[in-house]
Amino acid sequence: MGTKSFSNIRFKKDTARRFQSFSRMYYKTHTLALAGMLDFFKYNEISPHENLGKRMGLIMDFLQKFRDFTAKRNNATIAVIKDLEKHGIMPTKAMMELLFEGGPTSSSQKSGDIPKTELIIPEIQGMDLDTEFALLEERKRRQLLEQELVQLKTLIDEQLLNRVKVIRPALGAPRLQLEMTLSEWQAFEQHFKTP
Repeated sequence: MGTKSFSNIRFKKDTARRFQSFSRMYYKTHTLALAGMLDFFKYNEISPHENLGKRMGLIMDFLQKFRDFTAKRNNATIAVIKDLEKHGIMPTKAMMELLFEGGPTSSSQKSGDIPKTELIIPEIQGMDLDTEFALLEERKRRQLLEQELVQLKTLIDEQLLNRVKVIRPALGAPRLQLEMTLSEWQAFEQHFKTP
């Protein structure tokens, strides 16, 4: 430690004990502890005489709500991108307008700016927004029906087709036998009964 010089500072004994226990808990040396504390107050522009009690709670609540909000928005964006990748859907004019909503408008452009070009997609060029949104809703309904169909196929496969056995009697033609109790059959029948 030859080149570093030390200085003595006088503290009251109880304050010195508090500082030493704090220093041992978080830092290797007392010098690092004091430097860290001073840097904290300097960089965060906080006075050591301020009480952050309720304000700190409000800040933490805000940060938590902001984190939740951004996580939901990120999840929604990821879901849209995955859906586009999965179904190969070209973005419509309505989708693009919604995506860039709140961006600069033509009235805010200066004369030196590049002129705004309109997005042209051949298959929907003549459609209005209501038609485009109706198509989006129809696409959602179709996807829900496809999911429901997959679930029904799985249910039929598990509950019905996997329980059918071929019986080959000694005399006569082979026949099919459903290995299911009467209560299971009634529950299955009730599930598929149309109202």
